[in-house]
Parts: sequence; structure tokens; C-alpha cells
Amino acid sequence: MSSVIADPMCESGLDSHDLPQRSRLNGPVTRRRLRRTLMCYLSVALLGLAPTALGWSTTWQAAGLGLVVPGGGFLVFGWWALAGLAVTLAVLAVSFVLWFATGNVIAPLASWLGAAALASALAVGRDVPAPRFGPAAVVVSIAASIAALTIVSRVIAKHRATRLRLERTAYLPDELGALQRRVIAPDTELRELDDVELGHVRWLLGLGLQPVDKFDGFDIIEQFQPSALRYQLNHVQYALAQVQRHYTPSFHGYLSTAQERLIEKLTLPKVWSYWRLERLWGRLSTDYDPAARENIMLTGWSGICLNTFRATTGSNRFVGPESLLFSLGNPKKSYRHDTHSFQASLMRNFADSPQTVFACEPNWTYSACNIYGLLSVASYDAAFGTTQLDEVAQPFLRGLRAELMNMAGTPVGFRSDYTGIGFPAGTELMFVLAAGWVAPVFPQLARTLWAIACREIFKTNDGGLADYLAKPFMLDSGNYRSTGLPFRAMTLLTARELGDLEVADAAQRALDRFNDPIEVQGQRRFQRGSTYANALATQALLTRPGDWTSLITTSPPAGVRTGPLLEDVPFEAAMVAQAISDGTDLRLVLRAAPAHQPGDAVRLTLSRLRPRSPYTADADGVRLEFNTDDAGRAALPIPVRHRTTVRIAPTP
Repeated sequence: MSSVIADPMCESGLDSHDLPQRSRLNGPVTRRRLRRTLMCYLSVALLGLAPTALGWSTTWQAAGLGLVVPGGGFLVFGWWALAGLAVTLAVLAVSFVLWFATGNVIAPLASWLGAAALASALAVGRDVPAPRFGPAAVVVSIAASIAALTIVSRVIAKHRATRLRLERTAYLPDELGALQRRVIAPDTELRELDDVELGHVRWLLGLGLQPVDKFDGFDIIEQFQPSALRYQLNHVQYALAQVQRHYTPSFHGYLSTAQERLIEKLTLPKVWSYWRLERLWGRLSTDYDPAARENIMLTGWSGICLNTFRATTGSNRFVGPESLLFSLGNPKKSYRHDTHSFQASLMRNFADSPQTVFACEPNWTYSACNIYGLLSVASYDAAFGTTQLDEVAQPFLRGLRAELMNMAGTPVGFRSDYTGIGFPAGTELMFVLAAGWVAPVFPQLARTLWAIACREIFKTNDGGLADYLAKPFMLDSGNYRSTGLPFRAMTLLTARELGDLEVADAAQRALDRFNDPIEVQGQRRFQRGSTYANALATQALLTRPGDWTSLITTSPPAGVRTGPLLEDVPFEAAMVAQAISDGTDLRLVLRAAPAHQPGDAVRLTLSRLRPRSPYTADADGVRLEFNTDDAGRAALPIPVRHRTTVRIAPTP
């Protein structure tokens, strides 16, 4: 385990992990990039004003003014050409959305330069040059106004951040103290899935157990932003991995199979071919390798799947060389990877970035994706016994705080590597998400972010928690509807992970009240919520204090890894609510599936027992004796009712 994770849960107060220690609005890398952007623009603007200053033809003046301001070249035709300026700005706005959403750097450049070229072309043949300084004065005025607004907005932003930093520094000790009084210790007792939890898990299993090329029940909208299939696959696997780690660590069967198929789906072109376009129009490259440069939204998020699957199952399915084939149907565009190559990609990209954190889409660096990436490194250490997190954790923390937080500690949602421009989009969700997701690696930072959320978002000190959760940040990023499910689910998950059961209980009540849970044939989900949000909600319902941290940072106990194993049970007949071994015996709780007649026998396949040895199965007081084969395996029928407890142990 890395020393970075050794921060004790009982610690309170402020330390260097809390608010960024700087007096400037942006970090050093961002400042350099902003200066570079400014110098590039000033150079282009001076070049664009030259034809007017030198009295060149209208054609050249139109082209030049179009470089200074998008659509500015149309002003040489008179004031009626303001329509051309307006249309250009509208097209440019759409192109900026494409740039942000898909990494398409060509779109904004094509819009800007295309408008200048069009204005220049329309001016060809005009014998009399346009008034030399009329249009230029308008263009310069527009540029100067934009510059002035930018300067004023930065001054206001810095003033607000400075004031907010002082406020947070003042209230955080009290808020952290209140949080500490609410926190309960991690649950170390045996877990058992109840009927509600089993209903949600059964719905996720239905998604995972379908054939690899099927996506029934998934939201298929677009593959670039939060509704993409890869994020749904990832979060369904996270929830199932948490079931396996904390409820049924001594059971594989349908639970392991579902996770394996979810990971295999990640290699289908339907899921990952977005990267071909992003590399083409974001880096002008035809090297589409999804785990080479950037793309932490795949390697980071999916690396957690690979590593937790390895840790909870012990399987080498995705560990062997070239066990993941990402193919576009062309041998020259096929890329072979495995768990180790994903880890190598993360470490290489972290090392190559001047700010450690690195990009999702070419050019755009997201704070959330990078947190997932760091968790992937931590989970790799847990799965393989390495200490690579120690190499990257502190540089990552410096980069996160310097470049993806403002001076008040507010997360920056995403920032452009080309320009240095950042956006604090979804700040409410970012506080809650970041607090829960960084807990395994930076627990003090997690508690600080959570304390800020409790004071400023939930207003727990003023009794505003229930009112806020009734109508929180409402966007469901998995289907772009207004459901509030992701925020409530993330609030529940983070609160439970940190042991804040007061907030957790309020979030669970809000989920049940406002998100309309339904159950059909034993499968339970929240209506209108996206698949991504429902997976997140299921994980939240399963979470107890410290669960996410232990899944990411520790391996299962030795008894689980080597003791008796429930290898298989028919999914259509029974659900496994508990399966745990201390290395010698095996304790099970089975619940009849909806289609199963209670009391009918279900075939259990057991392995990792002592070879050629007598065993006893005690099923709700009924003793069954059996012998294992040469490989330490056995199969036996067990009558399963609504709830059946089974203990399997060597016969004395």
C-alpha cells in the first residue's frame, strides 16, 4: 500500500492537502499557456490590421480584418454586413462546442479562417478600397471590448476566489469537526445483500450477462461525452466488483462472467471508435491506438475495471499479453493491449505531462477523468503488489491543485491544453464526485471537499440538506434528462464512503422519493434514470464506510483468495447474497430467483476444497455429506427458499 493512502480517517483540521497554497488565480502551467495564447492572438491581430494600415486592396483588408475578429472581414461591405458577422459568430459557437465535446480543433479554425476567406473572396473586383479605418476601427473596438471584458472578469474571479478562500479557511475547522462527529467507523461485519440491493444488482447482471455484442438496456446516444457506452460499462462493472469484494468474495459464477463480458465490450468498435475521429481531427494523426497518447477517459476509467476484476477474481483473463484486441477491421488498425499495457500508458502519460494530469480528448484535460486515472494506478498496485502510485501521487496532487483548482479550492471541470482556458462546469457535482473518488488516495482532501459541499451546497449547518436534495443539480449526464439521479446517487455514495450517514440517509430518502424506483421480475432500477446513473446508484446503495477505498487499495483477504469457492450457481435459479470463506469453510446465503420455485434444489458447483476429502453441507439445519474429487471439486443440490443459509466445512 502506498504511503499516500496512510492518512488516518480520524484526522481533522487543515493541512497541505486542502486549499491550494497560491495567491494567483491560475497555476504556472496554465499561466504559460494563457500567455502563449495571448501572444499568438496579438501576432495574428497585428498581421490582420496591416493591409488596412498600408492601404491595400479591399480584398486584403477583408481577409485581414477577418483574422482580427471572426467575421470582421464582412464589415468592409458596410453596416448591412453585420449579418455576416452574426452568422460567423453563430457558426463559430457551434464549432467551439464541437471542439470541446469531441476534441475537434479543425472546426473552430475552419470557421474563423473560412469566414475571413469568404469575405475576401466576396471583395474581389471592388475597384475602390473600403474606407481605410472605418471597418478597422469597429473591429479593433470589438477586440478591445472583448479584451476589457476578459480582464474585468479575471479581476472579479480573483476577487471572488480570494474572498471565498478566506471564508473557507475560517469555517473549515468547524465544518471538519462537525463532520468528524457525524462519521461512523467502517463496517467489518459480514455483509449480506438484502432484497432491495439484490433487485438492483440483478438488473446490472442482466446488462452484463447478455452476449458481448448486445447492448440491450444501455443508453446509446453519442460516444464522445458522458452518455458514452464506455462510462456505462465502467460503472456497471464497478458496482459488480463491489458486490464481489464486499458481499460475495468467495463466489465467481455469473458475477465474474458478467464483469468479464462488460470488459470485453470495451474493445468493440461501437464503443471505442470515437478515438479514431478524435485523433484525426484533434491531433491530425492516423495512429488510432486507444492506449497510446492521452485518452485517459478510456485507460483511466477502464483500468479500474481491469485491475479490480483481477484482484477480486484472481483471473488472468486480461493479464496475458495482447488479451484485449481493439480492432477497426483492418490488421494495420488493430491494437493489442492488456492490464499491464493500460497501466504503462497511464504512467507514461502522467510522466510526460508538464502538469502530470493529462488529456481525455486531444487537448482537453478533465479533473474527473484524471482522478479515475489515479485510482486505476492505485488499483493496479493492489492487484499486483506494486508501488507505482508512490511515483505519481504527489506530482499528481500538485498538478490537480495548481492547474485544476482555483485558489479557493474549487475544482475546474476541464481545461484546454492548447489555450489554458478552463471552465468550472458542474461545480456542485464536481465537489461531491471529487470528494468520493479521491478518498482512496487523498482522504484528507476528500474530507475537505466534502466539508465544503456540506456547508456551501447542502447547507447542513442551516438545515438545508433535505430542501437541496429535493431539487439538486438535475442533469443526468447519462441520458441528458433532468432527473437529479446522478447527483443524489453520488451524494449517497460519497457520504457512505466517508461515513457521513446523516447525509447518506437524507440522500437515500431523496432517491426513493423523487426517482421512482420500480421492480419488474426481480430487477429493480430508478425510472427515467440513465444506465450510468442507475449503476452509480446501485454502487451507492451497496457502499459502507471505506468500501470504495478498500476495493481500490487492497486485495481480498488470504482466506478468500485460497479458501473454498462457490464456483457456479445457475443465475436463473438463485442469487448469491453472501459468500465468504476464512480459508477452511464456506458460508453462503442464497435467495431464490423470481423464476425459481422455492424449495426446489439448485446445483452448486464448488472448488478449491481439499482433494478426496469428506465435507459436510449444513443448509438451514439439514446436513448433507459429500466427498470431493481429485481436483478438490464437488457438485451438490441444495434446496433454496426465499433465504437459505449454507455452511460447507470439512467433516471432522
